[in-house]
Amino acid sequence: MPRSKEYRLWLFLAQTGSLKFVPSNGGNCMSQNLACRLSVFVLIAIVSILFPVRVLLAQNRPVVGSANVAIADPPLPVPPTKPCVVQLFPKEDFGPAGENTRMDSVPHPFDYEPPAGCKAPWAKVVLVADFSVDPGIQYDRTASIWLNSVNIYFGTTQEPSPQLGPTWQIERDLTDYSSLLRSPGKGDVLINNWVDAQRASAIHASARLLFYPADSGHPAPQTPDEVIALNSSNAPANLQTGDDRLARKIIFPRNTERVYMDVFPQSQFHDEFWYTCLPDEYIQRTMAFAMRRGYKGAPKRPRACSGGSYREVEVLVDGQPAGLAPIYPWVYTGGMDPYLWRPTPGVQTLNFLPYRLDLSPFAGLVSDGAEHSVAVRVLGSNHYFSVAAALLVYRDNKTEHTGGAVTRNTLAGQSLQPKVTSTLGNDPDKINGDVVTTAKQSYVVEGYVNTHAGRMSHRVEQSIIFGNTQKFSSLDPQTNRHVIEQTWHAEGTSRSEGGDSGGRSFQRTLDYSLTADIVRKSNPDHSRTNNIHLQQNYDKKIEEREADLPPYQASIHNARIAADQVTFNFNQGRVSLSGSRDQSSTQTFAFTDSLGDCYRAELKAAGGKVTSFTEGEGCGGRSMRWYVHPHGAPDSFGWRSLVSQ
Repeated sequence: MPRSKEYRLWLFLAQTGSLKFVPSNGGNCMSQNLACRLSVFVLIAIVSILFPVRVLLAQNRPVVGSANVAIADPPLPVPPTKPCVVQLFPKEDFGPAGENTRMDSVPHPFDYEPPAGCKAPWAKVVLVADFSVDPGIQYDRTASIWLNSVNIYFGTTQEPSPQLGPTWQIERDLTDYSSLLRSPGKGDVLINNWVDAQRASAIHASARLLFYPADSGHPAPQTPDEVIALNSSNAPANLQTGDDRLARKIIFPRNTERVYMDVFPQSQFHDEFWYTCLPDEYIQRTMAFAMRRGYKGAPKRPRACSGGSYREVEVLVDGQPAGLAPIYPWVYTGGMDPYLWRPTPGVQTLNFLPYRLDLSPFAGLVSDGAEHSVAVRVLGSNHYFSVAAALLVYRDNKTEHTGGAVTRNTLAGQSLQPKVTSTLGNDPDKINGDVVTTAKQSYVVEGYVNTHAGRMSHRVEQSIIFGNTQKFSSLDPQTNRHVIEQTWHAEGTSRSEGGDSGGRSFQRTLDYSLTADIVRKSNPDHSRTNNIHLQQNYDKKIEEREADLPPYQASIHNARIAADQVTFNFNQGRVSLSGSRDQSSTQTFAFTDSLGDCYRAELKAAGGKVTSFTEGEGCGGRSMRWYVHPHGAPDSFGWRSLVSQ
């Protein structure tokens, strides 16, 4: 339900232990008489003066009339206990002088030490990072935080304007990475921001980890025993082509029981707008529909992105295909039209979610004590994808060696080439027609592990359907229309049986979609006016079954619609924007689960400012338990057997 600033402050102080108030009758003051409630608000007023930083936390809620960053995503729920805080790095400034279209970055190192007074295991671990950009002009930039070669944050930044220096905060649940955080480490934060006279805005960032101690009411969930980096350093791997690989030879624990991979595939450079790409044979005919690119090394032709629109992650173990992952069509805050993303950026733009693959059928194979190659590639990559990946390993701690084998793999040997059809005509002055790209894959991988309690079998099956339709229309000699409709549909099931598991299954259905409708008109002064309508959707449904526990289901829906009209002015190789009109956007977010948890919000903006924000409508006063994952991030379900359901 909608929460007042006073309530949010009271809740935060109560959760962190800064506020302790017990009414004389020992009851819950928030539900007692008026005098009791007034005394609470008096305390709030006093604390608001003494601790103003706490008040600022309430400002994360979108404010009507504000042009600052605003999203409808839910805050991460946390236990109502006081966390131990570890500062990863205080305010760091990113803005060395240099060519502002460079794609590299200067690492900012930091040292990490686990919380001295807050020993593992923890009920929850959350990364909180704050970002700001100076008012002015600057590109959107890629930001990432690393610890011992493991990525703990990946996203991009909000573009500023001369009138506004945006500020925002991100959160990432790192509870599954607890084993990484139990030991000291070396970290780096990367933001590839370069400044010059034209784009002079620096970017600033700070980050901290919140460790919530476990207690009887908030037990520590079962988490992976090891987190193994696939990257060789504190930096992503840049995979230029579909043959390039992020690969590492790994000696797994000899008692490995289950293995998962979290992977981030971020499109960059020529591939930034990969969903607009076409097979090479159609590029010349559709040049009038192409987007301009501003980065260093971009070809003179507007369409930098060839090679078709199909991109997909493939994971290999010892050269054997082990799994596939769809790629979400993130759009960054300079993408297509910067005004589309003010004040609300695209889905996950500031804070990417990883995709988790179940590689457990290979657990027995890799537990032999020998080196095994694990690799990631991006099928169709065409300069380039920036990739981070980490392995999450569960051990059987009641035996020294498991062992086992892969018994079935229908993904091996499959053709992963997409099918392309076209109805484009051959007249370059009047192009009308469609280019349609589709891909369908289904596979099953099975294997077993010899655990201390007997053989445990693992089965992973998944079907993926990809579609990209690009429609081209020449409306008149000066005007054309380009419509992009892209969809991913993925259904998968993982099952583990035998051993002491009691039986475990996980089902996941994902739908990713992006629709862009762009009408371009060439003007007599050589400028170009674009009318853009764009929609992104992220939908996820899961069901987890475990032993004798009741099934757990959850559903996440994150959608954003935006529109704008803007004029692109071209002057001696430079591009400027003017005349933004009718800019509007709406983001809706909904999370529900079978435990009764609920979050719903709708955020509307127009003219670059928030016009309305509603939260909680349709939830009937229900909120979220501290252990759920409302954003759609991977969930290991280590909490399932520990909490009442």
